[in-house]
Amino acid sequence: MIKLLLTAYLLVLLPVVVGLVFLVSKKGFYKPLACMLSVICAILAVMVLINGPTRFEVNGGLYKAVEAGIIFLEAAIAIFFIYVSFKHKRFAVLVLSILQLLVLTYTVVFSEGEHSAFINIDKLSIVMLAIINIIGTLIIVFANGYMDIYEHHRHMKSRQRLFYFVVAEFIGAMNALVICDSLSWVLFFWEVTTLVSFILISYNQDEEAFNSGFRALGLNLIGGLAFSIGNILLGSQLGITTLTGISEKGALSGLSLIPIFLLCMAGFVKSAQFPFQSWLLGAMVAPTPVSALLHSSTMVKAGVFLIIKLSPAYAGTWLGTSIAMFGGFCFLLCAAIAISQSNAKRVLAYSTISNLGLIICTAGMGTAMGVSAAIILLIFHAISKALLFLTTGQTEHVINSRNIDDMTGLIKVAPGLTLIMAFGIISMILPPFGVLVTKWLSIEASAVNPPLVILLAFGSAFTNVYYIRWISAILSAPIKKLNLSKDADKTIYVPLIILCFSVIATSIGMAPIYNELVSPEVNYILHEKSTLAVDGGKVISEFGTFNNTLVLASILVIIVIYAIIKYVVAAPVKIKPVYMCGENNREGSKKGFRTFDGSTEHTDVSNLYLERVFNEQKLNYFAYIVSGLALMSMLIGGLL
Repeated sequence: MIKLLLTAYLLVLLPVVVGLVFLVSKKGFYKPLACMLSVICAILAVMVLINGPTRFEVNGGLYKAVEAGIIFLEAAIAIFFIYVSFKHKRFAVLVLSILQLLVLTYTVVFSEGEHSAFINIDKLSIVMLAIINIIGTLIIVFANGYMDIYEHHRHMKSRQRLFYFVVAEFIGAMNALVICDSLSWVLFFWEVTTLVSFILISYNQDEEAFNSGFRALGLNLIGGLAFSIGNILLGSQLGITTLTGISEKGALSGLSLIPIFLLCMAGFVKSAQFPFQSWLLGAMVAPTPVSALLHSSTMVKAGVFLIIKLSPAYAGTWLGTSIAMFGGFCFLLCAAIAISQSNAKRVLAYSTISNLGLIICTAGMGTAMGVSAAIILLIFHAISKALLFLTTGQTEHVINSRNIDDMTGLIKVAPGLTLIMAFGIISMILPPFGVLVTKWLSIEASAVNPPLVILLAFGSAFTNVYYIRWISAILSAPIKKLNLSKDADKTIYVPLIILCFSVIATSIGMAPIYNELVSPEVNYILHEKSTLAVDGGKVISEFGTFNNTLVLASILVIIVIYAIIKYVVAAPVKIKPVYMCGENNREGSKKGFRTFDGSTEHTDVSNLYLERVFNEQKLNYFAYIVSGLALMSMLIGGLL
């Protein structure tokens, strides 16, 4: 236990110290510091995994010192928000910042003081620590080869000292957030992630960046206020001050569900669910490592982490059913909107919101199978989505565009990068990879709720549409010559390759992941044994069996047969020019064809985005109405 305690403290303190070193170091030290942080944090996360779960109390002088530091820093963060919002004349954010400070003052002055706090490293915390310290720190290593080119292309003064300092502090804050059991401490680190998100979204220091940064800040302050008020109500009404206390209390009813709803609302905001999704879409103006680290694989996972932790309180209630339907609705609508997007980062943003909605949906079911599916999806989604964000950022540097149409023929000019991106897409939609398996489990878990089955089935189908459209573009023959940039740092491929192997390893190792991490956590928080089992390569539920090993073996056989046909049997492939229904014509580098009246038309090839059917603006309006009604339904369910 002492070893585990020291490891946990190191996971929090080491990134903080390294961040301070970044702040005073010269640029030449950034790469070795980032690599050192990645390796050590990954080792510490594995040590926590090996040594297993534990729960311990922080009391005495250490508790008083940490509590005083947290109160001081929380007030400093609120004052900083007030300052920047006043400076930039963002008066709505200013009001929210003042309210945050007032609620903090009320908590310090009027709430009964605690004499200790608890650290709880359970199986779900271990899962989150692995995501943060392996995937998260790999993204920082990727940034070493990315940020110089990013700043060069935008002709901006380097702000990398601030960048590395903030992301290192973020790693420490996230580690603390997922191991803290006391709600007041969780709330503090929750607000730290809001601060970090604001700073990094505003990284470019232009009007678009500030608009997006303040939108994110304002909406996350709403979530923070909901968290604070819910925390106060839990303590005053039920005497609950820890996440473990919520689990031990079990299912609640009536007015007791109001603080649970407020905490869930904080989770919805952090996970960018409707009607709060606009902050995540705006966050795509930030550098790609920020999008991958904060807004895909780690920070937004804090929201679903909290909702999973709260599942014992709302399991089997109207609130739980509403959460499941709400998550299923967000999953479907965001997948539909993603079909109409041509910007790859917006596709990934909507895809992220969609999959987080699926996690919320399965957690909201409150059943052992549903919560199991939520935790498994959290793991696999974090790896695959980080890989896709990073490859998208690198592709933008290679072809100077993030438009999917402009990626047509990428396989011919950047085959290595294309194959990695294609692998990331495949891992999101095809077996034997974990994301597809968990979607199958989600649909099975929803079998008792037919409307939910429909939402998840159509959402999964729409997900396949936009990913297949994307992969078909990058693997097709080039229509036009791509303008390549040759200044890429090749070291960025190291994190990409590691993430690829992580996808494969976790999919093959689904059995130990489920049996050692997921099943015990479900039993711990729900006090219910799951009917789901994973034996070797077989996923077995009460509804059926999914043989992952058989699927993997079949794919390997197909790959071998394909290689034999291509390289031994078939003749070399000759790519024919595009036939354009008339006399082919070329003017300079542009291909064209002669029309019926003899005039020449230039060829413009693009994908079908169904913009009229899945119109983003119209669907967003519809989603605002439905999600607003859903939130009201959750609240009224508690009042009744």
